[in-house]
Amino acid sequence: MHTVLVVIHAVSGTAGLLLALPVLLAPKRRGRHTLLGRVYAGAAVGLSLSAFGLFAYRPAQLWGLALLGALTLGWLVGGLWFARRRPQVMGGRGWRIWHLNLMSSTVIAFVTGFAVQMSDGHLVAWLAPTVVGSLLIARTTAREVARGPRRIVINAAN
Repeated sequence: MHTVLVVIHAVSGTAGLLLALPVLLAPKRRGRHTLLGRVYAGAAVGLSLSAFGLFAYRPAQLWGLALLGALTLGWLVGGLWFARRRPQVMGGRGWRIWHLNLMSSTVIAFVTGFAVQMSDGHLVAWLAPTVVGSLLIARTTAREVARGPRRIVINAAN
């Protein structure tokens, strides 16, 4: 069973890493973004659940993996909730900002896991993806906020 979990974890992690950039760069509308996003979400679920299973085998050594899996799953569920429900916050487009932040956080988790694995758990591998990713998310969020809400203005002065 351990080998099966490792394979699921590796395949899910590879798929998520390969899909992250295409999903982020795809036009944000139905079609490519939503299709790739669904496959990416499946990879994130596979990665998170297999992380919990692997944690059960070696809890003292893999607690960080379980924590990252729990955070990834939480961010994924939140990001998908905002995309599906589209609650009217911040002028009607706030759901996009929440979706962007939460789903981008899952990408940071994928990159962090890869970096930690490649560096044998070096502290920089744990911190650098979060620092760099958070700066990129902040910049993208600022751009989205600067675009302002899309409002229909009706001129009743006629």
